[in-house]
Amino acid sequence: MVVGGVNAAPALASTPGAATSAVIFARPAGRATPLARTAYPLPAPPVQPEPCPPPPIPPLPPPPPLGPPVVREASVPVVGPPPPRHVNLAAISGKGIWLTLWPGDRLSAPAVVSTARSAGLHQLWVRTGSSKNGFYGGTILKQLVPAAHAAGISVIAWDFPTLSDPAADAVRAALAFSYGVDAFSPDIESAAEGTHLTARRVRYYLSLVRAIAGQRPVVATVPRPTSYWLANYPYSAAAPFVDAFAPMVYWSCTEPGAAVNQAVAILSRWCPVAPVGQDYNMGPEGGPPGLPTPKEIWRFLDVAHRLRSVGASLYDMEAGGPAQLRALAEYPWSAP
Repeated sequence: MVVGGVNAAPALASTPGAATSAVIFARPAGRATPLARTAYPLPAPPVQPEPCPPPPIPPLPPPPPLGPPVVREASVPVVGPPPPRHVNLAAISGKGIWLTLWPGDRLSAPAVVSTARSAGLHQLWVRTGSSKNGFYGGTILKQLVPAAHAAGISVIAWDFPTLSDPAADAVRAALAFSYGVDAFSPDIESAAEGTHLTARRVRYYLSLVRAIAGQRPVVATVPRPTSYWLANYPYSAAAPFVDAFAPMVYWSCTEPGAAVNQAVAILSRWCPVAPVGQDYNMGPEGGPPGLPTPKEIWRFLDVAHRLRSVGASLYDMEAGGPAQLRALAEYPWSAP
């Protein structure tokens, strides 16, 4: 796969739950006044995804058994809270988009940066490794980071750790930072995706990543905090070690504004939030078939912005279409 385009005044806030940490909000300068005309109304009215309920799909086979981790639970060190820190969140402010790259994929850095710049984006979130594939982002980052920085765009490396061996997973964060990325985001999933998800493993892994990051942001990519995930996901264990949460607000048949409102309201109790919106077809997962409409994306962005989210992004560049990118580009995200 060649990735080169798309299909076709600072304030100081303390982090809840981590009283020794401070996070500096330094958003990029935006338009001094709202646009006289926008692509869609502001404030964005609710929009109901269609068709909902979606057509039924055949049940998927159950995932294979997870199997034992490389490092037994009892051998994972127990860690305390991290030391005080001051972290500038400018790297994840404004609008952004995700790139899902795999080992062997090639990237046209000039084309990606040109697309991002034309869309008024401030962040590129780039997959650089996983527990299964190791770290493979060096060649990509070597091209992308200088080109993005020259255009005033930050690069956030993201990684899929299974936490079978948390210390080995943290090594990939160090490698990503060595290429000059502006932030690091572990995509911490559940057992259904192959992750050995326990509070103890999450704390230890993130304590290592936090130490590696220094004054650069660590952003945990996490499930949207529905009632199920609040009962089954260790958000509170992760919170002291991260500088922001990036909840995966893939709304499916939920009204996009309601979905992002719920995520920001819950997670902002712990730390700042930079929600990730849906820019792919959720039909194979049981959602409405096809890409979300531009109005859905506009509504997601507008509610996130009005809730004073640090930034907002879409997953992902490869799956989305021109109309979806246009909605992201035209939304007038600006500093409050």
